[in-house]
Amino acid sequence: MCCAVYSNRENKMKDKGSGITMRLTFSIRLMAAMLLVIGHAESAKIVCVFPTASKSHVLGAQALLKELAHRGHEVTMVSTFPLKQPPKNYRDVYVPIEDAFSSIMNDFMQGGSRNMLKMLPKILRAAQESSNVTINAPEFLRLAREEQFDLAIVGFFMNSFIIGVGELFRCPTVLYFSASGSGLVNVVGNPAEVAAVPHLLLGQRNPMTFYDRVANTLLHGVEKIMMMYMRHKELPYYESNFPAEKGFRSYDDAMRNVSLVLLNTHFTQTVPRPYLPNMVEVGGIQINVKPEPMAQDLQQFLDGADRDGAIFLSFGSNLKSSTMRQDKLDAILAMIRGLKQRVIWKWDQDKMPNKPSNVFIGKWLPQDAILAHPNLKLFITHGGLGSITESMYHGVPIVGIPMFGDQDSNVAQVVKEGWGLSVSFDELTEPLLTGAVKEVLRDPKYREHIQGRSILYKDRPIGALETGVYWVEYVIRHHGAPHLHYQGADLNLFQLALLDVFAFLFVVLYIVYKLVAIAGRKVKNALFGGAKSAQKTTKKQKKT
Repeated sequence: MCCAVYSNRENKMKDKGSGITMRLTFSIRLMAAMLLVIGHAESAKIVCVFPTASKSHVLGAQALLKELAHRGHEVTMVSTFPLKQPPKNYRDVYVPIEDAFSSIMNDFMQGGSRNMLKMLPKILRAAQESSNVTINAPEFLRLAREEQFDLAIVGFFMNSFIIGVGELFRCPTVLYFSASGSGLVNVVGNPAEVAAVPHLLLGQRNPMTFYDRVANTLLHGVEKIMMMYMRHKELPYYESNFPAEKGFRSYDDAMRNVSLVLLNTHFTQTVPRPYLPNMVEVGGIQINVKPEPMAQDLQQFLDGADRDGAIFLSFGSNLKSSTMRQDKLDAILAMIRGLKQRVIWKWDQDKMPNKPSNVFIGKWLPQDAILAHPNLKLFITHGGLGSITESMYHGVPIVGIPMFGDQDSNVAQVVKEGWGLSVSFDELTEPLLTGAVKEVLRDPKYREHIQGRSILYKDRPIGALETGVYWVEYVIRHHGAPHLHYQGADLNLFQLALLDVFAFLFVVLYIVYKLVAIAGRKVKNALFGGAKSAQKTTKKQKKT
């Protein structure tokens, strides 16, 4: 009997255990199914159209897309710079526009005019044509016919008509701008704050003097005129590619419909300024926290510079060193021959004539990894924002040779902050460049200053890449995040300055003043009018 009871109890326990196991198995399967559903729901199809011939401008967007791909999103990059080893979920669509700015850059390297106002029409035309070629390429048109996307990321530089890509795919649009904020990219209505925030071309002056504010006001005025000119040039491109008769929104409506603007800058590089929540700084997004491995020969060249150190020399991705004016090239080569340090030079040809024995050349070099190497002592650069950013992050002082655009103000800021020197390309000679290079190498204050700036630059709640990914996914999660739209973006100049409000208030006050004056006269007449009439009558009677 006891055995029977025990056996019965054991069977019940087995049944109970079996039931628990079944329920547990069912729960696990249910959770797995839910995770699959959630994962699928969170995964998005993202297209990025980056129609530029400047490889350095694309690097930040590529870093963002690679991370989005790692997180399960399907990304498609339309550009002229496909990745050599794209990750899973990452697809490149190649469009050949590499030479769009070649003639302009060659002129700069030959010492041609660097007046950006004079160069604007030529640069604008090149940017517009290369962008137009990109969105009319057969590969891109096939995407437009056959696929749909949840988000469009657009590389933005003097090609604002490209904003129609979001309209083409009927999805939210994110702008990526590889520089700091300015009126050229401010499509979301961010306050300009002309009185307190210096223009990009004025440099980072904080605080501004009275004359700085005068210059800043004039620069913003010129920028407004430039934007009107650019809009005039952009409209035909937009209307031909995204015509209203095919259901596309107008150019201005498409601009106002942008969900997010990503800026490849950080406030430690500029001055504090107000930003709307959908204008986000992601400065340094292209920088690898853990540098990627270098080619073996380059690694050995840098490792072997443990005694005297190494110098990196690069004029960026647009300017080709081989096209440099001969006297300037000879001056740089003579300077290098007089150095004990090894020099790594980004050179766009397979061979360099009269190459010094201490020089390593490469057509495309991993700048981020080179600057991160402990043996690197100095960076000789044209002063592009990406180069300045990576120097700041890795704590490497510079000698700047600015060529065009914002490079003058970038290098001037470095000199002001005390972590580098500037050499004018027009005045460049071997003694002048040698003096600047040896000064920065010899005096420890330059490295000490940049180490302090590097600490400031890195001190963030989350990294630049994580910030960019978060906000892109935020826009996806909230279907374009229309709640971020700022009403000020819909107002014209008179409305933003409250001129219509002041005019209305003036009219109202004037009407009130008139009504009060009329009412006052009537009251006065009512109170004193009879007495005055009686007085006049008495006076008349006395006269008669």
